[in-house]
Amino acid sequence: MALERKIQDLLARRTELAERLSNLETMKPETNQRVYSRIKSDYDNQLNDVLGKLGAEKGSLEGKVSDLTTKINELEQKHQNEADLVEELKIRARLREHDENDPSFQKDLDAATKKSNTTAGELDGFRSELGDLKKVLRDVEEATQGKAAKGGSSKAAQAPSDDDSLDELDLDDDDIDLEETEDESVKCPSCGHMNPPQKLFCEDCGAALDEEGEEDDFDLLDDADLDI
Repeated sequence: MALERKIQDLLARRTELAERLSNLETMKPETNQRVYSRIKSDYDNQLNDVLGKLGAEKGSLEGKVSDLTTKINELEQKHQNEADLVEELKIRARLREHDENDPSFQKDLDAATKKSNTTAGELDGFRSELGDLKKVLRDVEEATQGKAAKGGSSKAAQAPSDDDSLDELDLDDDDIDLEETEDESVKCPSCGHMNPPQKLFCEDCGAALDEEGEEDDFDLLDDADLDI
């Protein structure tokens, strides 16, 4: 029973810390952020320590449940044999094999009945203990596998879903225009530097950015004059 008491104490401590964290979260808006963070860190550390101890005791608890189950199975087989013996003695007496008034027969029947009742009482006790152990084990599994602190704080920021990602990003027209403007950047024919479209000279080397265009226009003009 010492193991169960230890685990019950840990479970009670876990519940207490979870409630404190939950209450602290409701006080967050009116609490100094540094103080809030310090207290929350303290409770989180204590809770993690309790959960670690519960996890360590879980193996011992599972072992005890297994041993108790084996013991119950053995007792059930024993009780079945003892109950069968009591019934057999009674049937033989009804068949006149034994005299029901014979003190020797009554002694054997009483002994067999007492033994069967004793085993039945042991079975009831072990079954009740097994039920309690399984309940504690379920509590431990829930405490160690569920949320560390019921009602505790969630992550400050989560990735937006597909439906609300655009709303959360809140892009405006200026952002979109900026991206379109960057796509229209002009490459310097001299050094290769990318310049804003409104620039006439390269920001990097100072070369004229429309030289290629002027040369192309000039060549086209010469070709037209030649044709004329």
